Amino acid sequence: MLHRISARGYLEKDNKVLFIEYKDEFGIFYALPGGRQEVNEFLAETLVREFKEEVCLDVEVAEVIMVREFTRETSEFEPWRNGIHQVEVIFRCKCTDESQTACDGSVPDPGSRGLKWIDKSDFNKYRIYPLQNLIEEIENPSFSYLTSRD
Repeated sequence: MLHRISARGYLEKDNKVLFIEYKDEFGIFYALPGGRQEVNEFLAETLVREFKEEVCLDVEVAEVIMVREFTRETSEFEPWRNGIHQVEVIFRCKCTDESQTACDGSVPDPGSRGLKWIDKSDFNKYRIYPLQNLIEEIENPSFSYLTSRD
């Protein structure tokens, strides 16, 4: 079973949020851009790198809006075939240059099928992760993010 920490970013534009589309044994689902933290990399650095690799965008990382932990013993999703235990820290992000356009990046996630901007009012029409209270957490963040390097 994999065990990892990851950072994901909530990027909103014109009342729509950027997601990456995937497919598993249950069908199509959407997840926020982001990915696995590398050794000696702060989560904010992880997110900046992952946004560039996955969706061709340069972002600034703002406050933590949610922490999600999940496990799966097995999956038809190839990277998680032998199971996964993941902690995701979800940050609010903004583009450093509003003229940038999201595109399929040079280092897409395994299983990625493209990008989709989903209107916040339509979240209930899609299988979106994280599901639990996404809008409430976005509108009323209750986390802070502090770092130090020894």
